[in-house]
Amino acid sequence: MPPPNHNKNRQQKNQNRGDPRQKKCDFCEKDVVYIDYKDYPAMKPFIDYFGNIRARYYSGVCLKHQKMLRLSVERARFLGMLAYRK
Repeated sequence: MPPPNHNKNRQQKNQNRGDPRQKKCDFCEKDVVYIDYKDYPAMKPFIDYFGNIRARYYSGVCLKHQKMLRLSVERARFLGMLAYRK
């Protein structure tokens, strides 16, 4: 009986998971200079049900825009436009 091919199983598992490097920043594609804290529809896809900001790995946002997003969410929370966290 030949030994099982572990590399084949590993390749099949990785094949189902998307490559995070292929994700493009939505804000960079639209040439966004500033993320406004009053613009909830722009921030909504990057905030989960509990009010947490999604990680860059899952959202695909670049570091520059992730920092802008964090700042705008913090401002919206402070002014009561967004809930802090459930």
